[in-house]
Amino acid sequence: MAGVELSTTKKLVIPVDTVTPKITQEDVKKVIPTDRLGSESTSSMMGRIADRTFNLWFNSDVVQESLLGRVVQETQETLKTDVVVPASTKQGTSHKFSFRVEAFQALAKMEYKGWLNAAVNYRAAASETEVQFQEKVFENKDLILSHKGTRTDSLAMIGLAWRW
Repeated sequence: MAGVELSTTKKLVIPVDTVTPKITQEDVKKVIPTDRLGSESTSSMMGRIADRTFNLWFNSDVVQESLLGRVVQETQETLKTDVVVPASTKQGTSHKFSFRVEAFQALAKMEYKGWLNAAVNYRAAASETEVQFQEKVFENKDLILSHKGTRTDSLAMIGLAWRW
């Protein structure tokens, strides 16, 4: 036989890995889009997965605290502009226009706040434009009109939102 004395053999201890991050279901949901499964082409789905993966990586604390993350943040801050037109009287309405270009995400945004709330977003990577109007109709309810258009299809929606 091998000649091993079990009474003097040390117990085998397998260390628990607490350093390597574990991938959870929530992590997978952040990367894999499940909203249009089966209704879009493989290349389009792969592009969305790659975009989500890059955004998740880029928005991580490690990248945001790096030199690259700081340079990107500073660049994007310079591509933001707010224009405010104050009300001419106390009872008047002031108007605020916000323009944002997020070059590294290929995204342009314009928002208006005044008589109503409106927003226009353009995502160059998806060739998608989204327009949304929001108006307060009751103390805790807003009427929302939105339209999203791409090269191949469009979607218009109307909704009523409650604030609790």
